[in-house]
Amino acid sequence: MKLPDYITKEEVGKVCKELKIRDWTRLKEAKVQPKEAKALLKLVNAEKMAIDPEQFRAGLEVELEHGIRFKDANVTNNHPVITGMIVLAHMKESLDYYRLLEVAELEGDLMKAIAAGNALDYYRLLEVAELEGDLMKAIAAGNAKKTKDYYKRLAEARIALAKAEIASVKN
Repeated sequence: MKLPDYITKEEVGKVCKELKIRDWTRLKEAKVQPKEAKALLKLVNAEKMAIDPEQFRAGLEVELEHGIRFKDANVTNNHPVITGMIVLAHMKESLDYYRLLEVAELEGDLMKAIAAGNALDYYRLLEVAELEGDLMKAIAAGNAKKTKDYYKRLAEARIALAKAEIASVKN
C-alpha cells in the first residue's frame, strides 16, 4: 500500500516562506541555523518553558530524521513546525532529552566498538564523561529529591550497561 504525502513539500515550502527561513525541503543535511531554531521555538513554545535555544536547535537536527532523510520513513517532509513540535514533546519529558540521547548514542558507539574488538577511543570516552558531567550539573539545578531519584536510575542503568559490555567482551 502506498501512503500519500500527508504533508506536502509545497506546504512545507509555504510555511518556510511565512517563517522567513530556508526551504527545509531542500536541505541536503540536517543542519538548522540558530535564527531558524529561535523562530520555531518562539512559535511552538506556547507555555514558555525554559528551553535552551541551542538544545532546541540540536533537537531539530535530530528530529529531521522524520523528514526526507529516510525516504521510506518520511512523515514530515521536513515541516519545520511539525519538527519543532516533536522536539517540544520530547523536551516536555525532560529538558535534558537531547543531552540524554547524545550520551546514549555515544555509549552505544562505544559498545559497538567493544563488541567489534576495536580499541576504545580515549577522546570518545572523555566526551561521554563531559556530557554526563554537564547533564548532572543541569539536574543538580533542580530539587534534591528529583536529582537523587534520577541519579539512582542513572547508576542502575550504568550497571546494566556494564554487565552487557562484559558479556559482549567474553564472546
